[in-house]
Amino acid sequence: MKAIIIGATGLVGNLILKEALADNDFSEVRIFVRKPTGIINPKLKEIVSPMKDIAALSSEIQGDVLFNALGTTIKKAGSHIEQQRIDRDLPICFAKIASENGVKLMLNISSAGANMEGGFYLKTKAEMEIGTERFFPKKTFHFRPGFLAGKRKEFRFAEKIASLLMKVIDPLLTGSFSKYKSMPVEKLSKAMISLSKNPAGKPAVLHFTEIMQCI
Repeated sequence: MKAIIIGATGLVGNLILKEALADNDFSEVRIFVRKPTGIINPKLKEIVSPMKDIAALSSEIQGDVLFNALGTTIKKAGSHIEQQRIDRDLPICFAKIASENGVKLMLNISSAGANMEGGFYLKTKAEMEIGTERFFPKKTFHFRPGFLAGKRKEFRFAEKIASLLMKVIDPLLTGSFSKYKSMPVEKLSKAMISLSKNPAGKPAVLHFTEIMQCI
């Protein structure tokens, strides 16, 4: 298999990259990044681009499965428009070109609670889901984790507090509320790699329980 990863330098995307490079079922891993990662691996093909004109990259968007791990915060993006461009528009652009190039499958990292009636962030994720599905009908899988539990490169005070709170709240989230449990990022990346190799019978939308069942 040949994998394409967008968002490969992020918290989960970097783990997906490491999993794919270590997995013998993947013969090539293509990542699209704004600056070189410094990773040396014979299976890795790194396409460095400012990610402004995705159509210009069409000849490079080749493979069997597209992993979308793109995501940012309003603080890092600087505006709602830029956050929408990264979280919604870029994945949809990649989906369009990838499908035209014969890529068979797309896996998205979305968010628990994503819906068109939600607030800005949740609506943006829902729009991303709908937009990518247009190009991969019945071949798109949306992973909707709750709070992502993992060690980030940069320290985020608010997320540190949220992490401590989730340790208390998680045991209380049962039944229909289990979808909001914090998701260990290592588990999420493993689940995505696993499903990409065996998607048959898997639900199109996966919350905490379904994600853990993929591992």
